[in-house]
Amino acid sequence: MRRAWIKRAGLLAAAAFLLFAFGWVPYFLGGIATTRRFQYNDKENAGLTPASFQLAFEEVSFTSGDGVPLSGWWVPAADARGTVVLVHGLNRSRIEMVKKAPFLNRRGWNALLFDLRHHGKSGGTVSSFGHFEKQDVHAATEFARQRSAGPVVLWGVSLGGASAALAAAEDPKVAALVCDSSYRSLRDTVDHHMTLARSWRWWMRAIPRWPVASEVLFWIGRRGGFDVDAVDIRAAVARLSGRPALFVCNSGDRRMPPEIAFDLKAAAGDRARVLVVPGTSHGGAWRDGTAAYERAVGEILDEAGAEGGVHVASNP
Repeated sequence: MRRAWIKRAGLLAAAAFLLFAFGWVPYFLGGIATTRRFQYNDKENAGLTPASFQLAFEEVSFTSGDGVPLSGWWVPAADARGTVVLVHGLNRSRIEMVKKAPFLNRRGWNALLFDLRHHGKSGGTVSSFGHFEKQDVHAATEFARQRSAGPVVLWGVSLGGASAALAAAEDPKVAALVCDSSYRSLRDTVDHHMTLARSWRWWMRAIPRWPVASEVLFWIGRRGGFDVDAVDIRAAVARLSGRPALFVCNSGDRRMPPEIAFDLKAAAGDRARVLVVPGTSHGGAWRDGTAAYERAVGEILDEAGAEGGVHVASNP
């Protein structure tokens, strides 16, 4: 009798673990990734606005293509050469990009900083790793064109870089792209982060990467309401049609290793380049290597400004 009870208890424990590992964990992680409205405590930039750098700015609002209200800052430059749309990362807000505004102003470029959907002061109920956010970038790009003449350049970090790349692929009038710390695709980065997660928490080591990563992707798509395979940054940058592009990474970024930037550069073509900044942070290249970053972006802006930002897509 005792052996029978031990056997039953073992079977129940095994069933509970399987339900936890292959049921609750993927559902929970998929929900955190898409529906949880969390904002990182950005102490580095807390309280900053363009006025902190003696820059005039205006609070602005506009609407994404599917009706989501978006909020941002318009920072005009005198005799502007064009406009740079700055796009922040996941669980951040426009303040992540604010320290780049003085550099752009000195170079004679307007800056538009805004909160992506489901972030900051903007509306929206889900995050989608670029699938819906690219519509926000399109809306910001159109707003910039209405406010000022000249080419528009997209500059994003992490989720912002991915969203900017997806938008640039669909808009041949975007003059150039700066894509910092992006992923290759949503499928690739979920698989990679599942591997990393197993080293972050001791209890995660009991959860196998496969098939849990695929289940997490399923729930991200189901709970976010989008096709996860449509978030393919490498395929997007292959459609830049020879436009200037800069891919930035930190040398020791475990989340988005440098080889991703080189893969994206290879897909984007001969006019793309890579900047590797020494450091282990994710998305911290501007802070970690400001001078080199400024030089690299300055070259991109000069190319975009010289060409006027008009490109004809050869493979739309």
